[in-house]
Amino acid sequence: MNHILLLFGLYFIQGLPYGVQTGFLPVYLRSKGISLASVGAFKLLLLPWFLKGLWAPLVDRFASKASWLRGSVAAMFVTCLFISCIHPDDTAVLCALLFLFNLFSATQDVAVDGLAIQLLDGAELGAGNTAQVVGYKSGAVMASGLTAVEQTLGWTGVFAALAAVYFAALLVLQGRVKDGECTSPDGQTKGDKSARDDYKGHQSALRNVHAEVMNTEGTVWVAVFVLIYKLGEQGAVSLFPLFLLDGGTSAVEVSFWSGVLGMGASIVGSTWGGVLLSTYRLATVRVVKRHCQLRLLPLLLMLWLTANPYDRGNLTGCLSVASIVLLHFHSGVVTTATFTLMMQCSRLAPDHVQATHFTTLATIEVIGKMLFTATLGGITEYIGYGMTFLMLLCLALGMLYSFRFCPNHFMLQITN
Repeated sequence: MNHILLLFGLYFIQGLPYGVQTGFLPVYLRSKGISLASVGAFKLLLLPWFLKGLWAPLVDRFASKASWLRGSVAAMFVTCLFISCIHPDDTAVLCALLFLFNLFSATQDVAVDGLAIQLLDGAELGAGNTAQVVGYKSGAVMASGLTAVEQTLGWTGVFAALAAVYFAALLVLQGRVKDGECTSPDGQTKGDKSARDDYKGHQSALRNVHAEVMNTEGTVWVAVFVLIYKLGEQGAVSLFPLFLLDGGTSAVEVSFWSGVLGMGASIVGSTWGGVLLSTYRLATVRVVKRHCQLRLLPLLLMLWLTANPYDRGNLTGCLSVASIVLLHFHSGVVTTATFTLMMQCSRLAPDHVQATHFTTLATIEVIGKMLFTATLGGITEYIGYGMTFLMLLCLALGMLYSFRFCPNHFMLQITN
């Protein structure tokens, strides 16, 4: 249980940058009159998350996971302090600091993923990945709600508050996570020194490490799946709040609906996904498939709302909230089950590349979600909200075809 709580806390602080850049910043920038294309372009600052697989072997090989964690959290604390001292209109400096924020956060992600693989046994994968997803989304909820904080404390207060959270996390890490203390559930030491020794004995070049990753059984299908499974859903999640904002809904209401109610529903969905996997012991891929089908319903509702942007008063608000909550709930189930599937696949890889394997899959997953949404603002300005949401629905429907090519052993695999 201590492992689960520790991972929850680590993934919580890791979710803060995601909430800032997908929840707080888009609403803040759009409310200041920034174009949809420019708002979307800010997501390109997530580039370190796309490339983290390149330096994941360094995290495996050099120093300890605890050292990487402390260093990355300390760096995020300092970065938030700097952001709190600048004016948001200073775009060049803001972009540079947000890029560093993402760089340090992505590095923390590599270290935490490696730590999770070391600490969790097969029976803990469902609970561990629930802690991962729920912790991450809880951090995102907190960051998404910063719009209300900004109304009171201003830009400086928002990032000073984030800096305080990272400082508190650093104090906890100093006392709870120490070098060489990571042991496996069976009592065998599987800490960082062992990992370094294994890696020193392994003479492959970096390209051979990634070859081992991709040659692991089932990796190609999982990689393709995580690249496409969120395209339609993530596009809707990022674009629908901006549609509401453009329609006259206040920034605080939009942030509450999408950041608090939506992400709250996502956390409930992630928890339910963990129950389905750990308690009811359903096959992981079957859980993913069922809820990928169910999320088509809120996407249809969003399509109807964006294709008929007429003022229907309270009805529009109720339908908007319903579509946000339903989409986030099914998204939560799908995310928990998919990350469990990714970890199941990574455990099939050789020990010395397991962290790199999982990080590679997680990087591909981020590319699928974020690179597409970075271009979505420009697409929407050209074809309109209605046609864009029709495209997103088609993407969510089309990815269901990928299940026809799923390896048989994944269709039957449960957490054990």
